[in-house]
Amino acid sequence: MIQLETQLALPQGATVLQALRAHALEHEIAPEIDTPDAFAFSFQGNRLSFRLSVGRLCIGLTAVSPNTLYFLKETVAHHLEELAPAAAAQLRWPDPIPRHPPNFRLLRVTGRMRPCAGLTRLELAGGDLDPLTRDGLHVKLMRPADPGRAPVWPGVAASGATRWPEGADRLHVRYFTLRAVDPVRGRVLIDFVDHPGGQISDWARRAAPGDEIGVMGPGGGLLPGTGRPLILLGDLTALPAMARILESLPCGHPGQVIAALPEGADYLPADRLDPVFLPPDRFAEDALAPLAQALALWPGAHLWVGAEQRMARAARDLAAALPAAQKEIGSYWRKGQRGDARRETHDDDL
Repeated sequence: MIQLETQLALPQGATVLQALRAHALEHEIAPEIDTPDAFAFSFQGNRLSFRLSVGRLCIGLTAVSPNTLYFLKETVAHHLEELAPAAAAQLRWPDPIPRHPPNFRLLRVTGRMRPCAGLTRLELAGGDLDPLTRDGLHVKLMRPADPGRAPVWPGVAASGATRWPEGADRLHVRYFTLRAVDPVRGRVLIDFVDHPGGQISDWARRAAPGDEIGVMGPGGGLLPGTGRPLILLGDLTALPAMARILESLPCGHPGQVIAALPEGADYLPADRLDPVFLPPDRFAEDALAPLAQALALWPGAHLWVGAEQRMARAARDLAAALPAAQKEIGSYWRKGQRGDARRETHDDDL
């Protein structure tokens, strides 16, 4: 475990602490400590704590890896920037500031294939890939927003947050799922939904051996356990994550997978959960009915959802009775809106 502590002057500390508490509770994060002067919570073995002390805010981090430590630092920096910008400018940590984020690496293309209609798969090579096998299923992929420009990769600010290149050097950044990681061979598989006009999707369809792409992560949730029935719901964008989850289950595990899957595709194993495979163009209209039936059939199940924002919200409403610890519901994309995997200085190209 890695532990760090810091503190900064914060006269309005009680107001900031209350806002941090409200944000955590809004996201159904159960606190370990919740008093007028302190707030702390844990997730996936990591811990984040805040404590007021005579006009100062004391912050404690406990992380299972350098990757999650960096994630915790970014979380603190970003929330303080929103709530107390002057104090956030003074945020410092006791460990050295690296040139690049510790979870950043370059990968190069070694192969391209079509795992099923609508998806492009890249095989990527790189060194020290073992960190990609833990801490989450997703990574940030990045390329220069101007394809003809030499890349300038992200750095690290004194506050611990990522310092993204700006102006002509800005990066186009999107989240993708790690389909497979083989640290021994030094290989990674990532599948991309065909999205004409999407910069990274278009790049993936044209990528040639030797082309490079920047990667940060991983993050974004772990594989669910096998102690409960499992219900999976996902559209095309969630297929890689669902495939990894299904491959981690024993055959005949109780539960159901409701997925958008092109006709004739064998992308998802059909022997782990009861399958309900829907045509991608019917998924938005037809997926909620089998979800409601599955929730009624397995009331104690763990629910995992990866889909467009409105589908994710509808699934959350259907699963309102499930405890927070028994559901992971993610909005993978928003219809009609541009996305970016950074908080600020977004590149607005699709």
